[in-house]
Amino acid sequence: MPIRVRYQNDNTQECTVRPTPLVSISTNILKDGAGEAFGVTYGITLTGTLLVDQGTPYAIEHGGIADLRHLSTDKYPFHGTAPSAFTGPYGAFDSVISHMSNKPPKQKISTNQAATVLIQKQKALRALFAQDGQRVEITDFDEDNPAIICYPRFVSIDFTEGTYVERCEFTIQLEADTLLFGQGDDGSLVVDQEGTLITDAVQVNKTEAQLLASLSGAFINSYDETWALEIDEAAGEAVDIPYSYRISHNINATGKTHYSPGGEKLLAWEQARTFVQNRLSHNINDYPNIMGKIGNGTVNLVNSYGGFNHVRSENISESNGTYSVSENWVIASGSAYENFSTSISSSNSEAFVSVSIDGNIKGLSQITPSGFGSSETSAYDNALLKYNKITNSGQFGLTSDVFTRANNHVAVQLNSQPLTITIANNEYNGEINYSLAFNNRPTNIISGVLSEDISVSDTYPGDVFATIPVLGRKTGPVLQYVGSRTEYKRDVTINLIMDYTRIPYGSGRNPLILKKPSVIEPTASQIADLIKELSPKGEPGIRKYFVSPPSETWSPKDGSYSFSLNWTYEMDS
Repeated sequence: MPIRVRYQNDNTQECTVRPTPLVSISTNILKDGAGEAFGVTYGITLTGTLLVDQGTPYAIEHGGIADLRHLSTDKYPFHGTAPSAFTGPYGAFDSVISHMSNKPPKQKISTNQAATVLIQKQKALRALFAQDGQRVEITDFDEDNPAIICYPRFVSIDFTEGTYVERCEFTIQLEADTLLFGQGDDGSLVVDQEGTLITDAVQVNKTEAQLLASLSGAFINSYDETWALEIDEAAGEAVDIPYSYRISHNINATGKTHYSPGGEKLLAWEQARTFVQNRLSHNINDYPNIMGKIGNGTVNLVNSYGGFNHVRSENISESNGTYSVSENWVIASGSAYENFSTSISSSNSEAFVSVSIDGNIKGLSQITPSGFGSSETSAYDNALLKYNKITNSGQFGLTSDVFTRANNHVAVQLNSQPLTITIANNEYNGEINYSLAFNNRPTNIISGVLSEDISVSDTYPGDVFATIPVLGRKTGPVLQYVGSRTEYKRDVTINLIMDYTRIPYGSGRNPLILKKPSVIEPTASQIADLIKELSPKGEPGIRKYFVSPPSETWSPKDGSYSFSLNWTYEMDS
């Protein structure tokens, strides 16, 4: 039963290992803790012998061969007719497919060449199996019909120790997800029937794609899925239903890099992702079916509650081939439910940590089927009530739910006012979509502004000296200290961007001038207080100070405002 490897999946490079190794195939059914099968892994062990003067790979020159027939004839000549064509790594294999009547010719190897030849054969064999996903066939001896076809992953190759005079034993470990044979009606390779035992029923002539459909669409090595329910005592909702509850759902999978008969390489982490996402959506009609995961004794809870505030986070490790999803819900009675996701970003070129929240609120209609009853609220009204509740009626702040969610995701204290706000309403469907971004920028000092920038520049005294030019002096002018020092200075600049309520939408003096931040309250008083705090007036040791003419710039149509002020002051000593 010869072993044939299609080197680099090139159908012109069919390489046969001779003498034929012993073949051992083990089947490992992959099952979860509940005994449910989710996959299978085949371990293929090839145990063989390299002979110094017989078999393939042939004896090769050290470092590789460009024309093996010429070099082999000179250094390692054949008994009889040499092979007509060579293939595979280093050209160490021939292209003969039949084995019944085409035994590889012997080579003339002297005793002092034996160790070198066997080491070179080891090199060729390592190179043959160095690539994952090559087509490997276990064929019969007579007609060369492949009894088993697979596209395995290479695990290891071991050569026994020895003097390497006549022979060298080796063991090769391969790993495959499917064993294939023959061709189906459409010409595709089909999976061995015993390879379908992990599905509900054994099927004849089942392709690999059909098998994948029974495995949540992916080949994985392991997975784990857990559900947990806990009381949230701090989130009571009503007198008769005093508590809300939290449900968490975690599912993670480790995939297997798989090579399909078509030559496609399916990465391990992508396999894990496909499996997890398919498992998440296998009950798509009623997902998330969290109520079906709650144990006995909770009938009243199940009948009274629904799942809201769905948060999902994903974690991918490409190097480990893993993919995981963590989900959380608040299950509670109410007239609207909400799903949202969060993301955190930071950069060494940005001073602040940013947290983004994208959410969807869908209201539940309280209007009767007849449509009558003006006191009843629509789905959109309930969605709006929910939005106003979680955003503090659009004012946000420390007590708003959305800020608390964002702030709980990071170790720093975020600014309670969003950096950006995007709202989309769909009254017909009763939905509100929002996208918010928070960061940990300092809280604004001036009210009614979107952003503020304050810069303080202090100039300290330096020497006062005279520069006296001297004709013909090669070292330049004479510097003469005059026994004095320069003055202390402080420059303050305040830049503000006002929100839309402070921007004039008319023309004329009012509101273009009379809505200037230094005129209206409370902004004017806040600016005055800020300048007072930044001035050198109250600092210890200052005898007197003088104020240079202030500079104020106001752009009423875009809400930008700046104020610049300079002090010159004198110290006691």
